[in-house]
Amino acid sequence: MAFNGRYDPKTLDDLVMDPNNRTVLEMIVAGTIQDHLLLEGANGTAKSTIAALLPRLKHGDDHQIENVRCYEGFVIDQKMLDAWQNFYGWCRANREAAYIIIDEIDTLEKNLSLFWQWLDQRRDCVTVIGTTNKLMALPRAMRSRMKCLTFRPVKAIDMLPRAAEIMRAEGVVVDQPRLLAELVAVEALGDIRKYLERLEILVHDLRAGSGVPKAQTTHARRPVIQRVK
Repeated sequence: MAFNGRYDPKTLDDLVMDPNNRTVLEMIVAGTIQDHLLLEGANGTAKSTIAALLPRLKHGDDHQIENVRCYEGFVIDQKMLDAWQNFYGWCRANREAAYIIIDEIDTLEKNLSLFWQWLDQRRDCVTVIGTTNKLMALPRAMRSRMKCLTFRPVKAIDMLPRAAEIMRAEGVVVDQPRLLAELVAVEALGDIRKYLERLEILVHDLRAGSGVPKAQTTHARRPVIQRVK
């Protein structure tokens, strides 16, 4: 399995983030904070990973979520709200907390008043977690209904402890200056996924005895709608 799957965070300690964000997320898991949540910031800062992780940390690994991957022109309509209502009804019947995760929430278009009304009516029983790279593209009415956490691009020095943990897990010995230099090589992207790709190449090449990481290629992904239950 590639590093981007093998080392997906399983706990908050596995995440690389601002300490203030970590404190808020810990409070959410503990139940101290209960609110709709908006995770905004740069690509590759684990926003979607955190959105999917929070309900399971709070309620267990088998907890059910409704996951929607948005795209340009995605429309909230009555059919979608009915589907969410059915999901909420299922959760209530099974005595589970209801979570709806909306990736790229800034691409929602039309009928947003229906969405806001739906949120307001179910604030005490449904938690919506949205992710976005474009906070100001969201209407103010939506931003005001959600607690916002901002995620900055991840610096190499902040990624270093996690990288060292991964090297130990792989059974590979590499000194800290060399490891930091490898992270700095992709720091301009500030993307955790790119750090993991670099580490994977490093491990491969050290095991092969070359010690020289190879170039990497990035492929763009077309956004799709995805539901996970």
